[in-house]
Amino acid sequence: MSRGEWLVDRRLGEWVVEAFLAEGGMASVWRVRNARDGTLGALKVPFSRDPDLVARAAREGRIQTSIRHPNVVGCLDLVDVDGRPGVVLELVEGGETLDTRLHAGPLPAEEAERIFLGVLDGMEEAHARGFIHRDIKPANVLLGEGGVPRLADFGLGRPEHEPAAEKLTRQGYILGSAAYMAPEQARDAGSVDARADLWSLGCLLYELLSGVPAFPGERVEDVLVAVSQGRYRPLDAVLPGVDGRFIVAVDACLAVDPRARVGDVATLRRILSRQERWVSGGGRTKLPAGIASREEAAADRARRASTPSNATFVREPSRTENGLWVVAPVVGGVLLLAAAAWIALR
Repeated sequence: MSRGEWLVDRRLGEWVVEAFLAEGGMASVWRVRNARDGTLGALKVPFSRDPDLVARAAREGRIQTSIRHPNVVGCLDLVDVDGRPGVVLELVEGGETLDTRLHAGPLPAEEAERIFLGVLDGMEEAHARGFIHRDIKPANVLLGEGGVPRLADFGLGRPEHEPAAEKLTRQGYILGSAAYMAPEQARDAGSVDARADLWSLGCLLYELLSGVPAFPGERVEDVLVAVSQGRYRPLDAVLPGVDGRFIVAVDACLAVDPRARVGDVATLRRILSRQERWVSGGGRTKLPAGIASREEAAADRARRASTPSNATFVREPSRTENGLWVVAPVVGGVLLLAAAAWIALR
């Protein structure tokens, strides 16, 4: 029996495992059906018995159980799978990740804004519940029925004001995706607050509009150096004629110093609607080089597909000569996005 078949036909609580769907670096996903009412779900199970990863999986389920919102993929149940926590997530039929959608190029401004505002709504609810995500990126946004954005994968999520005794992130560890993580998260993921998510949201908006990541690069180390210095091409240099409110919103999110960054989702929404002015705190640095046009975006995305800068890291970093915490060239591990399971159903 293959690794993916061992749970098929098993009953776990009220759920019957119907089929293996996908496997990633740290978890496997199966399609399950509720024996009582027929509800379909996506069962995500860590295949490592590492206590830290098992604890993260259990916490992911608790977080997504606590957040009930149309723009967040919900958790239906938590089950025991041979001593490991199984998280039963909502199965969004016919969905695709935003990352997949962006392979076709940047979105029209109206569609990009609609999707982004939906993500903001889901993220605002998570923050209101006291949770931060720490891994917002296109691959973790699922487009459900009618194109409704659903924020997924809280595998790196945690309570914002977590008691020290309950923290799973050891000091000096790097967690997240290099191209989307805030500078302070690259230094010490355990100490960040909700403003780290605002940085990631700025990266998301930039890419939705331009089709180009704000911090492209073929090596994680190079990406993190650019992130630490706030070096990205201004949005209007990549997308001439873009509405100025989008430029202001991106710059407000991508201030290197979190104290100069927009502090909450509500303020970011008001900036986008021109209800609030924002003077940049010096978050952006103009670049003479980099991706200069949308025509180069597809080639860059193809290059990045084979590199780890878009992958989720859970590992201890090493320190470079200039003191920047970076990930060693060998990828430690990639969290499986549950949305991969939903894509597999198409």
